[in-house]
Amino acid sequence: MEKVKTGIPGLDEMLGGGLIKNRPYLICGGPGTGKTILAIQFLMQGLKENEGCLFIALEEPSKQLIENMSEFGWDIRGIDIVDTAQEIAEGKWFIKPSDFESHPEFTLLSLIDIINKKLDTRDLKRIVIDSLTSIMSLYENDVEMRRGILSLMNFLSTTGCTTIITDEIGTQSRKDVLMEEFLASGVIRIHTMEKKGEMMNGISILKMRGSDFDRHIRPMKITDRGIVVFPEDTLFE
Repeated sequence: MEKVKTGIPGLDEMLGGGLIKNRPYLICGGPGTGKTILAIQFLMQGLKENEGCLFIALEEPSKQLIENMSEFGWDIRGIDIVDTAQEIAEGKWFIKPSDFESHPEFTLLSLIDIINKKLDTRDLKRIVIDSLTSIMSLYENDVEMRRGILSLMNFLSTTGCTTIITDEIGTQSRKDVLMEEFLASGVIRIHTMEKKGEMMNGISILKMRGSDFDRHIRPMKITDRGIVVFPEDTLFE
């Protein structure tokens, strides 16, 4: 099976060469652990390989995202970014793709429609959705939410793109074992832990269908050039 490089030094070694092409993957972790950075780094690798890349920004506006990522020396303007924005007067969220006149209300169906339109107009190979947590907030009960996420995963599996979806965990409202982890083709988790009084980041692969992988938690650092993983080191003595 063909694999796609993530662009994160050390992580591809843990993955046995990268992610299996054309499948959806989940990147989960607590607030501020580097999920968005990892996802953008994955798209920057796509730009290096002259691949079409799409970023669905459900957490922060594109202008802020461009500014934040410039801190790593990344010019992400080659990535097609789809924004969402809240209209305070109407109390609703809208999807605002820069190249479309239509700004539909943010629902799962409108999101899928926007991605389909992007697929029709660009030769996309990599997609990031940041984050699944925002999509989950659209649903009032777990049954509808499960159906929605299943529909999204099934759709993403048909796009011909390798997709990363970020997902926030670590809050009291979320369970330790997540339903969406069962539906994704693979799950990578970013950990934050204390070691000798210092907060450390680690990364592990919880699941990867169709491929062997490193089952250890490996040290991870967010540097001024992005995320680096140390696949030969361990967080535990």
